[in-house]
Amino acid sequence: MQKQIFPVISIEKELPFYVIGVGIECWQFPIERPSGYQYPQIFVSRKGEGILTVNGKKLRLPENTAFYIPAGMPHSYRAAEKDWYVDWMCFSGYEALALIKKWGLTSFAKLGNPLVDTMHDIMQKAYYELKGDKIYGSSAASGLLYMLMLELRQGIDSRFSQSLAATHTDSYSEVLRYIEDHYSEQIRLSDLAELAGITEQHLCRLFKTNLEMRPMEFITRVRIMHAKELLMFSEKPISEISAESGFQDSSYFSVVFKKYEGMSPAEFRRTFAGAM
Repeated sequence: MQKQIFPVISIEKELPFYVIGVGIECWQFPIERPSGYQYPQIFVSRKGEGILTVNGKKLRLPENTAFYIPAGMPHSYRAAEKDWYVDWMCFSGYEALALIKKWGLTSFAKLGNPLVDTMHDIMQKAYYELKGDKIYGSSAASGLLYMLMLELRQGIDSRFSQSLAATHTDSYSEVLRYIEDHYSEQIRLSDLAELAGITEQHLCRLFKTNLEMRPMEFITRVRIMHAKELLMFSEKPISEISAESGFQDSSYFSVVFKKYEGMSPAEFRRTFAGAM
């Protein structure tokens, strides 16, 4: 049985990143797309070998190879011999598409180790989030997609990869995971720097290079994203949502929420909760 899922997309279209579909170690049958696919796609070759035709060229894709195909790019792929198993994810979202354009991810790219294991882990977690949680799974997968795109960018831009290789790529990824797991708690910049094994200034430079924002702003955005989940999918009072999202003061939460969303938490709930 193929481990793949295409979640029903409804309110998820309001998310900055959302997963259209994801598969884990799927047996890959031949694909012919002379007009390309409507969504960007990320693949990881897990077992066996594939042959991809893109831009008029044939490429072999051995195990532990990742590749990226932009939306609308004509392509075809098949197993080189017997069986070929791949991880894959296709995605959309207003921020995801904006980042693709901003980062220049407009052409085919092939990547190798050491990124593929991390990419596999992210896709696998996204699959099980979508499979196991019908309410919050899409929002959780949204955050994982963001992490996957960062890994993709690291592999595609050699200058970016070399910079991160020299500045603790694994530790940086660990910081992102820590924020996702502990956003509801008090997080200090010094704690994140200690986790990464670098100075606070160095960590700020990494975030500025990767995300064009400082670590504390990124934490705020993560908290707002999770607050939006609770506003849409629960009937909890806003004061409780504020605390669960990592804001100790509900008045401050309302001010910050309006800054990012252009409306108060109550207005957001009235607008979007009824759309489910």
